[in-house]
Amino acid sequence: MLIKFIFAILTALFSNWAVGQTKTSFGSSDANQCFHESNNPISLASTRICSRAIREDNLSRRDLAATYTNRGIIFAAHGHFQRAMNDHNEAAELKPDLGKIYVNRGTVFHRLKEYEKALAEYEKALKLEKVPKDIIEYNRALSLEKLKKISAAIKAIKSALRHNPNSIRSQEKLGKLNSLLAKSKKHSS
Repeated sequence: MLIKFIFAILTALFSNWAVGQTKTSFGSSDANQCFHESNNPISLASTRICSRAIREDNLSRRDLAATYTNRGIIFAAHGHFQRAMNDHNEAAELKPDLGKIYVNRGTVFHRLKEYEKALAEYEKALKLEKVPKDIIEYNRALSLEKLKKISAAIKAIKSALRHNPNSIRSQEKLGKLNSLLAKSKKHSS
């Protein structure tokens, strides 16, 4: 009983913190918990919280779209790509100007090895406001690398670093891409 009480308190604290930091979902505690679960999708069972918020809460269109895309993140993390894409598509129908949706759809396409489609989704996201450009550019670099477009991938990762110069993963990726480019030039000579 004490463990359930402590969990409930921690959930409430983290849900409120997450909303304050990201402003992803304001509609209900279930929608907030869904957001929290999408940041660390340990279990597919987490989708039940999102489904309950979608079904039972009186969410604004924006919050409903955010809850769909958060549930899609959880589905994708567990390899349920079609279900993830269905949720991201539903979110896009509800709120087509929510850039996070296109980043998430791009990630699903990337994981399905449909890199050109991933890039198209990232381009849509870049045109919208309130989307972390460094994340989009990093994801673009990953897809471009898979397409063997190393120079374009380097350009994307440099753009990511302009938006977030302290990103260790972008710095490391730039080093790896530069090495790939040097090797390809060495082999072509």
